[in-house]
Amino acid sequence: MNATVFAISYALLNAIMLILADTRRITSQQYFAYGAVSSTVLGVVGAFLGWTVAVYIAAAAAALSAWSWWNGGGGDDTKRRLKSWARRFQGVRRSAPQGA
Repeated sequence: MNATVFAISYALLNAIMLILADTRRITSQQYFAYGAVSSTVLGVVGAFLGWTVAVYIAAAAAALSAWSWWNGGGGDDTKRRLKSWARRFQGVRRSAPQGA
């Protein structure tokens, strides 16, 4: 019973997100971000319930949504933050010990 309720609520959530994106109340980046989060939640809950096929589908949907969000400009702040951290990183050259 709980599994059926969860599956129906997941489907309704995605339908609502699709309607909001279609009527331009949320941007495509927001749609993909929400889709990635909801698919990840479905995958975790599905793993606990033993839904192996649902976990595979949720993992693929989460990966596709996250990729679409990242490449659609949704990850620009994250990309900038990672680049600023990379600029501060100074690599140290290390050589293997001789004659061990």
